Amino acid sequence: MNCEFVNPLVDPDWNRSILEYSDATIFHTAQWAQVLVESYAYRPVYAVVKVAGRAAAVVPLMEVRSFWTGRRGVCLPFSDECAPLLMSGTPLDTVLEPIRAFGLESGWDYLELRGGAEGVLHAKQSEEFLSHHLALDTKEELQFSRLRDSTRRNIQKARREGVEIHHLRTRDAIDVFYSLHCGTRRSHGLPPQPVKFFHSIHKLLIEAGFGFVSLARFQGQWIAGAVYFRFGLRSVYKFGASDRKFQHLRSNNLLMWEAICELRKDGATTLSLGRSDAHDAGLLQFKRGWGGQEVPLRYHRLALRRPSQVAKPPSFRSEETLSFKVMRRLPLPVLRVIGTVLYRHVG
Repeated sequence: MNCEFVNPLVDPDWNRSILEYSDATIFHTAQWAQVLVESYAYRPVYAVVKVAGRAAAVVPLMEVRSFWTGRRGVCLPFSDECAPLLMSGTPLDTVLEPIRAFGLESGWDYLELRGGAEGVLHAKQSEEFLSHHLALDTKEELQFSRLRDSTRRNIQKARREGVEIHHLRTRDAIDVFYSLHCGTRRSHGLPPQPVKFFHSIHKLLIEAGFGFVSLARFQGQWIAGAVYFRFGLRSVYKFGASDRKFQHLRSNNLLMWEAICELRKDGATTLSLGRSDAHDAGLLQFKRGWGGQEVPLRYHRLALRRPSQVAKPPSFRSEETLSFKVMRRLPLPVLRVIGTVLYRHVG
């Protein structure tokens, strides 16, 4: 077995090579790596394992260096779910051995895997979420029949109310979404990610044809939005936001349905709805209405230094480090500065 650490940004054939793995998603691509590098200045060190000269595994890693939260390897920051890519019969424990050695040599505190590490020796679960995966059918009628009754009613209600859905790839569309996103994050007691992150997403992914922005309009006003990615046959619902004043219109339901139809037409066969906190009842109710499979999503850490030396990165969850009430009352410009300064340290 031979393990090489590479930078996918300098490999013009990177995306083609990872399509050999059936589980590859947008988060394994060179474009997503470049988004993270441009937005947060992380260093890509992607482990490529070959056996007898043939591809056996790919473990995408970003090195996060922070004076505040330490140094570590993460697969991958801000990517929800990004499991190592393995050919059939390739044990992850064996693949991780040279990565552990590389991490120790690089001074990493730990290695974090976001999905796919169940059963790995010495890996300790750090967090657990839920994820939802939808099969996209070729027939719209069958797809619609899989939805929960209340979800279908909400879609029909939004249509009756006159909500319009637009799938866009313009810079203006991502800016409209970001405005909605900032308001939604504040209502959740959280700072928004830096606008540079979303502009990189637009330039490197959406403008390049790897996704689109869906926006809902009502009486001339943008009231909800979502960002979708697609790579190969797999698609991802990455971000969603809405104006709470228009919640009664159920625009998010129509937005998701029209995006599903668009992704089906674009050739996608699956849609991941991203990760959800197990205690977020409202979000889980929304995602469970689309007829997908709900599965646990577990993050694991492999300590490379003594466990007592490993600092836990700060959390932005409202019930933990940051005050929910304070964050909800801060002006949006202040919240945006907080997000710009702090998120790169969280990784």
